[in-house]
Amino acid sequence: METDAACGQCGFSLEVADRAFGIAPALQRPIADVAGVLGALAVRRAGHVIAEVERRFPQVGIAVVLMAVPVEAPLLPFAFWLFNRGSLSSAVDKGGANRLVMLLVDTGSDRAMTMVGYGLEPFVQETCLQSCLQAAEQPLRRRRYGQAIESFARELDRQLVELCRLVPRQFGLVDEALWLNAGAAGDGALGMAENLY
Repeated sequence: METDAACGQCGFSLEVADRAFGIAPALQRPIADVAGVLGALAVRRAGHVIAEVERRFPQVGIAVVLMAVPVEAPLLPFAFWLFNRGSLSSAVDKGGANRLVMLLVDTGSDRAMTMVGYGLEPFVQETCLQSCLQAAEQPLRRRRYGQAIESFARELDRQLVELCRLVPRQFGLVDEALWLNAGAAGDGALGMAENLY
């Protein structure tokens, strides 16, 4: 939990991570190329794809960090520390207001991981994040980082579209009969929906 000083199971805390990892770099969104592996064109193209996703989903922010993670640093704690200490979210984006999706690419080992802010955790499942990483896997293996970012962002977009379709149903906010009967009743519900616009 965000309010806990340390993990009750393992004792991990950001203060311990600060001592282990030092001062976090100040990172820029949407792409922080700390390793310097992207050319200007690749940054522009990947940035354009990210901007399109953020335009479709303005409540979600995307940050990509490309850097050589210290060899002695376990990737998950390092990513959590970077997510929280890298200035990727504003100070007001705390708790449920943090809807950031971060992709961390370790250019030293070509490992990658992604994590989301507390505001997305109830909705974005592990399988969704795995699909996004799998979409980026082949370009990452070939060290085509720009293509990997684009693939990741496009798959995230696809996953968010699916999520928007499923969430209202999961919370009982959609009367499924209205839509299921729309085709049988001519323009019925569909006609009513069109009249709203």
